[in-house]
Amino acid sequence: MSAEVRRLFWGWEAPVLDQAVALLCRDWDKARALDLSSTLLLVPNGEAGRRLREALAQAANQAGTAAVVPHLWLPEQALLPQTRRFEAATAVQSQMAWQRALERVPADSLTALFPKAPTSSGWGWQAETARMMAELKMLLGTGGLTFAATAEHPAAQRDAARWQDLAKIEQVYFEELAQAGVADAQMLKRRHAHDPVVPEGVRRVVVLASPDLPPLLDAWIAGCAKRGVQAIIAIQAPEAMAHSFDACGRPLPEHWGEEAGCILPVIDNQIHVARDPAVQAAQTLNLMRELVPTGRTALGVCDAEVGSLLLEKLTLEGARSFEPGGIPVQREGMWHVLDCFRVLLGTGAWRAFASLLRVEEFRKAVIPDNANTNQLLREADDFASEHLPVTLAHAMELPLENRPALKPAIQNTLALLDSLRGVSPAKAARGLILKLLGDLPFNPEAPGDRERTELATEWLRITEELEQEARRFGLKPEAEDMFGLSLECLAQSRLSEPRGDIDLVLQGWLELLWERAPNLIVTGLNEEHVPGIFISHPFLPDSLRRMLGLPCQETRFARDAFILTALVQQRRGNRGCLQLLCGQWSENGDALRPSRLLFLCEDRALPERVAHLFPKDEDQEAAAEPPRTLAWKLQPDWSAKPLETISPSRLREYLSCPFRYYLSCTKGMRAVETNKRELDAAEFGNLIHHAFHRLSTEAGMRDCTHPAQIADCLETAARDEVRKIYGQRPAPLITLQMESILQRLKKAAEIEARNRQEGWQCVEAELQIGDEAEESPFVIAEARLRGRIDRIERHVDGRLRIVDFKSSDKPRTPQEAHVKVITARTKLTEAEEWKCFDLPEGRRGMWLDLQLPLYAAAMQQRGQPISSVAYFALPKSIQDTAILPWEGFDAEMIEAANQCAAEAVRRIRSGQFWPPADRSPNASFDEILLNDPLHSVQPPLAK
Repeated sequence: MSAEVRRLFWGWEAPVLDQAVALLCRDWDKARALDLSSTLLLVPNGEAGRRLREALAQAANQAGTAAVVPHLWLPEQALLPQTRRFEAATAVQSQMAWQRALERVPADSLTALFPKAPTSSGWGWQAETARMMAELKMLLGTGGLTFAATAEHPAAQRDAARWQDLAKIEQVYFEELAQAGVADAQMLKRRHAHDPVVPEGVRRVVVLASPDLPPLLDAWIAGCAKRGVQAIIAIQAPEAMAHSFDACGRPLPEHWGEEAGCILPVIDNQIHVARDPAVQAAQTLNLMRELVPTGRTALGVCDAEVGSLLLEKLTLEGARSFEPGGIPVQREGMWHVLDCFRVLLGTGAWRAFASLLRVEEFRKAVIPDNANTNQLLREADDFASEHLPVTLAHAMELPLENRPALKPAIQNTLALLDSLRGVSPAKAARGLILKLLGDLPFNPEAPGDRERTELATEWLRITEELEQEARRFGLKPEAEDMFGLSLECLAQSRLSEPRGDIDLVLQGWLELLWERAPNLIVTGLNEEHVPGIFISHPFLPDSLRRMLGLPCQETRFARDAFILTALVQQRRGNRGCLQLLCGQWSENGDALRPSRLLFLCEDRALPERVAHLFPKDEDQEAAAEPPRTLAWKLQPDWSAKPLETISPSRLREYLSCPFRYYLSCTKGMRAVETNKRELDAAEFGNLIHHAFHRLSTEAGMRDCTHPAQIADCLETAARDEVRKIYGQRPAPLITLQMESILQRLKKAAEIEARNRQEGWQCVEAELQIGDEAEESPFVIAEARLRGRIDRIERHVDGRLRIVDFKSSDKPRTPQEAHVKVITARTKLTEAEEWKCFDLPEGRRGMWLDLQLPLYAAAMQQRGQPISSVAYFALPKSIQDTAILPWEGFDAEMIEAANQCAAEAVRRIRSGQFWPPADRSPNASFDEILLNDPLHSVQPPLAK
């Protein structure tokens, strides 16, 4: 005997939760317990179910009785009852079955699916294709479709051959599951949808405010009605809008879609546009404070970036918040350690090893007796910076003799990886967890420890299941493949969070319909999140989804347009307040779009709404706070070390910025590039220097004037040095850079040959000056000048010339690099006056570099007067390769440089390191100084 399916419209006046309680308490004799054992309740999500149970318990408590609510289900549970769940294949079993099916069905028999046979059909291809198949099966399964059924559907006839190939794989997939004694979860849902299983004694099914039911629920509800079970579909909307919902309460696209002409009663004052997540989070807190006097305020978070910042800010203010959906495993540090191990196990990448070295537990695992952490990290950083290793195996080919802490760390890590490959996945996982965490004390109730323990436990469970199912399905993956698959499965998990006593719940978009608070703030209302962008499956574009009756972009828009309308209508007038926020930029600087829902206004109001949602920079409110705030200012001690030697490079740095000189030269601070993958400018130039040095010392080449022979010598020297420093298999980027070096050297050989033909000959190469052994060093204000002169040349007529090699991208003359000519437009500060000197013709100049004049002065003291100086420029554009002389270089220039250098030495000795320059070629410290040293550093006290 069939029963009716009845829709019940609640209107907008009261919250969903109040309406649901009123419905379920109707005809209740309050002298007795509220007994709902004959009613099966369907709610849209777990948070709605929890709130409903709590509200019913409160209602019963007020009457002095109790509430009996045994059947509170989610849609998923209706289609796959808990009592039948054991029949369904797990996600891991499905993955294994799909991979096995792909092994069994030859790719060359699937010409429509694979017009070109896969170049590699190993584990990686199988795993990725299996995930694609599983996702496609799930998408079709929401409507009860199989691959075979889709192949026969009129909407899919254009690609029928491809669907038929997919059906071949699907059939073998079903066979594999049957042999394992389980069934595909989507097929079980389809079966239960047409043959519903409800608890004994249930006479009524009530679907409560669920606007996003899967299509299969239609058949399930109809099946319940056929069995005589009454079905009530409760919809949070007025009766007058009945025509805009389908039989199961879903908003119809033709009435709620983008082209339906819906108008949301939202005014511009309710919409707030924020530049980025940080500003959006700050504005949210300000709105919450403003709404405190008007009643309880709830919070909806549609953008995870805003949510994480809100959690931090709420915690700082002492508010206890809770995320109903759980914590993503990616927030737990242990996840990132395991992910680095995945990369290390699969590729042996040095980058992953360098990251793991920063983890104390890893260091103790690979070098348990090594107590000098600083030495290990320093050796690893220096080694990586000098040799640029690609993998651990590559590192073992490079010079490690002088790295007593690093070498055993690499060897032990390689041994650990070998041990992980040599045992079963579950045993490897247990061993790794024990290695990393075995000696640590744990308190299961303590935050941090609890999440780490839960993550480790879940990962061990996944690896055990993968091992068992791979064996059952006859698959034999490599250890690194299994490790990677286990982490992919783990990434889908969320860590539970104890609810406890909380002040605020950070709800997702689909949970907000059940929020009864009069005040509601919704953040992250951007197109990327609401209604969101359906990412089309390669085999199931959005247009085909629509024709197959599956959830698609237009049904998503209709759903979200209805939800936003309900949120607005429920709080109109004096019933509360709704505030909406959307961002312009993500944390990574990606542009965000306002949700299309915000444009659902009257046509005459649309221009103003557009202007409101896309404000000009000058119209925007000032940021509530900067992206970074100064918790403290750097407080240097401003002490100066004794200065016995000085080099041109250190003088150049002091001329550029005395404060950055203080950090790098006085305090020895420097940036550590753990992810360095290519030669920096100095290393690039050093290879060129080395090549020319070999040219000047190799027998038979000093007098050679043949360009091809010179080029051969230079190129051979560069290649030898690369092999010596970076091994036989250098990083790919170094190989590319080496090609650039060889091209520059080949062109430089032509210039060198011509230079020699013009009468110049190298008499000194890489000449060191200012060593302690030097009897008469060149002294500047009692500081010995130390440096290395690239080349000194003598002409056949006796003239001497200093040549410095420069491999910068663009060529610069020596005078451009050393002196800035001061013009009427130059803005000089008082702190820069001491660097200025007189130029010919009444002009003024400011020293930027003192290198070549000081080298000339040092050689003059040695009795070798320098008549000229020049750059040997080897720029990126090899056509610009040339020897560039310093026009107008003379003795007065040398004297002016000496005076400036002496003043710089005196200032360094007296500790004059302030003020900083706004800009400096040395940008190493700009990040830690927030690009604003003037305000992020405590200046020295005035003397």
